Order: sequence, then structure tokens, then C-alpha cells
Amino acid sequence: MTAFLTVAKGGALKGIKTWAMLLKIVLPVYILVVLIKYSPLMPFLTELFAPAMALLHMPGEAAAPIIAGILSDEYGCIAAMRGFSFDAVTVTTIAMVNLCFHSIPVESAINGRIGFAVWRIILFRFCLAVLVGLAVSRLAAVLL
Repeated sequence: MTAFLTVAKGGALKGIKTWAMLLKIVLPVYILVVLIKYSPLMPFLTELFAPAMALLHMPGEAAAPIIAGILSDEYGCIAAMRGFSFDAVTVTTIAMVNLCFHSIPVESAINGRIGFAVWRIILFRFCLAVLVGLAVSRLAAVLL
């Protein structure tokens, strides 16, 4: 019984630490996206990214969670998506694009430290994200 309590206590502490770490990412991103959404900046960003998002059959607002994911991670993307009312096809496409092209600043720093050609990896992941986004947006539109 003592071993169980020790393991349960350790698991609970790790769970709380993980929750706190995720909250540090998700809450600021969500607040920032909501502030941008209701500011004069959002119409500008929507118009700026609308042509690229149209290729993926998404509204211009979809750029916000994609950019959040590129600059932070998957949780930042999820937090940013919560600030909008996207349909299932858009959410699926954003998620798949973000899975291919996320955390670029952090991962670029790590790749550079271990000797990889950073720009090649960024270019590869960007191209992969675009190809996956094109495929998923069309497939999801048919299936969903």
C-alpha cells in the first residue's frame, strides 16, 4: 500500500507540473489571440493571409492558429483555435498543417546545435505542411 501511495503522489505531482507548464503556454496564447481577434489588426491579417488560406479552403482567420503553432507548439495552436468558430474541415486542416510545421524557433535552435542544415529542414517542413494541408483540406471536404 505504501508503494502505491508513493507512486500516486509522484504521479499527481508530475500531473500538476505538466498542467502548470501547459497553462503557461495555452493561457497567454489564447488571451493574445482573443485580443488580436477583436482588434483592428485581425482584419488586416485576415486580408493578408486570405489568398494562402483560400488555397487550403480555409478562411483568412485560420492563419492565426497556424502562426501560433509555428511560433509555439501544438498547444499554442489549439489555444488559438479556441478563439474562433471553425468548422470541422478547417480544424482538421489546421491541425494537420500544424503537426508538420510547429515549434520552428525552438526546433531550429536545437537542429542548429546538433549540426543540421536549419534552412533545409524549415523548407522541407514548410513544403510538407503545404502538401499535407492541400491533401487534407480536399479529402476532409469530401469526407466530412
